[in-house]
Amino acid sequence: MSDKMVNGILFIIAGLGSIAVYILIGPDGISSSGILDKGHTEKIAAITLLAIPLAFMMTRNIERNNFIDAGLLIMVVGLSMGLASDAIHSAELSAESESIASAIAWTGWSIMYFGIFITGIGYLRTNLFPQWLSGLVSVASFAMFAFLIILNGEQLSNNEDMVGPLWMINSLVMVILGIFTIRRAE
Repeated sequence: MSDKMVNGILFIIAGLGSIAVYILIGPDGISSSGILDKGHTEKIAAITLLAIPLAFMMTRNIERNNFIDAGLLIMVVGLSMGLASDAIHSAELSAESESIASAIAWTGWSIMYFGIFITGIGYLRTNLFPQWLSGLVSVASFAMFAFLIILNGEQLSNNEDMVGPLWMINSLVMVILGIFTIRRAE
């Protein structure tokens, strides 16, 4: 399998992996009882989310750009925080676990989307993807970042119905990046 094929598949996993885990086999998924419990769902989703920095890192190796590098670093920091918050949330260590996880989660996930936004700006400065797709990466990730960073925890809880659509849009953009990566001429 070629590097670009692996890179494209990683973008597709980044876009669809965690959604598939939560919706198909998680405890709140489409089946009435879920195949996995909360802890296992979070572990498998975390593994699929690792595809995000891996996909961007492989693309970075094709064409170097300081914005892509900076965005990747920011992305890894945010993803680490987000995954830590999800682990705390799923472990249900104490009555405060939910509060601790929520305090970390929104900051971590907003940082990750800020990193994707910076990477999208880097893509705009290269010929890795069509300009419209690079712009779409930037706009979609900035919208998610702005939504998560501007609202406080209580406001986010009251507007959780907005997180899903923004997450789906960003996931769709990852899938499109994957398709373009696989089809890219060398």
